[in-house]
Amino acid sequence: MFQGAPVLLGQYRPLGSFLHRLDARSKILPVTLVLVLSLATHSFTFYTVIMAALVVSLLQAGIGLGTLLRNFRPVLILVLITALYHIVFSQRDSVVILTVFGWTITRGALEMAGFYSLRLILFVSIAFLVTLTSSPSELAEAFTKMLRPLKALRIPVQELGMIIFMAIRFIPILYEEFSAIRNAQIIRGVDFSGSLPARVKKTSFIIIPVIVAAIQRADELALAIEARGYRYSASRTFYTQSRFGANEWFFATATMLAIAALFVVTRQVSL
Repeated sequence: MFQGAPVLLGQYRPLGSFLHRLDARSKILPVTLVLVLSLATHSFTFYTVIMAALVVSLLQAGIGLGTLLRNFRPVLILVLITALYHIVFSQRDSVVILTVFGWTITRGALEMAGFYSLRLILFVSIAFLVTLTSSPSELAEAFTKMLRPLKALRIPVQELGMIIFMAIRFIPILYEEFSAIRNAQIIRGVDFSGSLPARVKKTSFIIIPVIVAAIQRADELALAIEARGYRYSASRTFYTQSRFGANEWFFATATMLAIAALFVVTRQVSL
């Protein structure tokens, strides 16, 4: 397992686990169902069970728990911001639990903070699971095949698949660019430690060069695509030939039925 290596959103891990061997479509279908149902439920039980299943799946796919927790650290900052927002501004008319410096913290605000924070973690975990166990080309091919009926409406399905492929592929590239620029700024004497406002202010020394580098890479990619004779709406074949076999049917069907049953059982439960 990749215990010491960083795990990034969009960085495929080529292992031989059961999830890795499945066609990407069999993972996208239950993931889509989870995303839809998670927006229609207010049950903490639903989120907790799905989160536990995702963690088990990630561990089974060969991602160590310590590595997973380390790479969730940036997400936790966003979760903290989300939680603080709801604690301060949500459900002001519910039961008051605590008063801090003249500001009341209500039970409804705490519930909203926990609920939306858990939802955010769930969405990120789903993205981790799909991108770690399916390569960008497999995901692009899966989306293209699933959206193929939309061709009748003149929707550029193959171009959408290529956009998805490039977007996923660029995530680890931008992270490497971010790390290189950060290290270069540290060598030049920039100190990223200190108070939170000071650290946020100093991130502009990284974000702006990363944006410039991303624009340059996008321009180079456009020139490379044009040089290779890429033509819009041309008929194309797939580099790999995936197969939606018995294992895929069983996994997708069983998983979707379990998710739907969990939603039905927990939809009336608030905790």
